Amino acid sequence: MESKSIIIQSSTELSADVQRLHQQAEVHLSNSKAKNTKKAYTSDWQLFTEWCAAHTLVELPATPETIAYYLTFLSSSSKASTIKRKMTAISQRHLSANLESPTKHPLVQGVWQGIQRSIGIKEVGKEALWLSDLRQVVGILPNTLIGIRNRALLVNGWAGALRRSELVGIDVEHLRFTSDGLVLTIAHSKTDQHGEGQVIALPYGSNRSTCPVRSMQEWLTVSGITSGPVFRRLDRHGNLYERLTAQSVRLIVKKNCQEAGLTATSYGAHSLRSGFCSTAAKAGKSEHQIMRQTRHKQSSSLQRYIKHGTIFEDNAASGIGL
Repeated sequence: MESKSIIIQSSTELSADVQRLHQQAEVHLSNSKAKNTKKAYTSDWQLFTEWCAAHTLVELPATPETIAYYLTFLSSSSKASTIKRKMTAISQRHLSANLESPTKHPLVQGVWQGIQRSIGIKEVGKEALWLSDLRQVVGILPNTLIGIRNRALLVNGWAGALRRSELVGIDVEHLRFTSDGLVLTIAHSKTDQHGEGQVIALPYGSNRSTCPVRSMQEWLTVSGITSGPVFRRLDRHGNLYERLTAQSVRLIVKKNCQEAGLTATSYGAHSLRSGFCSTAAKAGKSEHQIMRQTRHKQSSSLQRYIKHGTIFEDNAASGIGL
């Protein structure tokens, strides 16, 4: 999904300096949305145009009726969150073409509200990897190069409540070891699109197997990595290659959970972050403390984790003689 182009007078009427500024501004405009967001919007728009072509409907500008039919089509197999994203892609494409978005029309909004009531808007996420689960998973990792890497990745991802993109984005230059623990600078994240940087502290753990500091130190020592990406792809001979991808984190979590006897399909990369939040809430950590580690911008985003972690605390069904 391309950003709207800057519309100004003909470039032939501009001075050389202004033409260069125009080109630079176009680059900034193209960077106004995250790469993954633009990729998703582009894919969603392509699917919509193909659907319209198959049903001899016009995609641009699309009528409210066309959008209503398309949403109804999607509702038979897509989640509410997926449909909402596709609506946004369609809306963005129309606005980029200086056209009014048909998704705002009362007809479309009415159909959308009905769909949400019909299929529900509850998100079915992955299971939280509680601390006891984390100990179980890292406890069976072999003392090989891959095992040591995976231990550092899992433990630091959990203790730092890191998103998978943040985890694989760590460079050695982002790490600072102190007497109290590890200070990690997150250069880019979902909630820091401008790259201001966010800093979190990872203290020493009382259990060596789940200590983020010692697991990171061990990985850097045995791998010989002194600069650049921390978590890299390895072959079976122990050769280091490029930076791991975000998808790699998901696969590592699932594979190691399965090997530890957990249901692999129930866990994913987000299980590390949600596991930390749930465990911290159950341990009595305040909302402020948890948000400082997770870097949530809004308390509402964190509440589902806290509720999950404290569901049995001060429970009305407890202590009544059941």
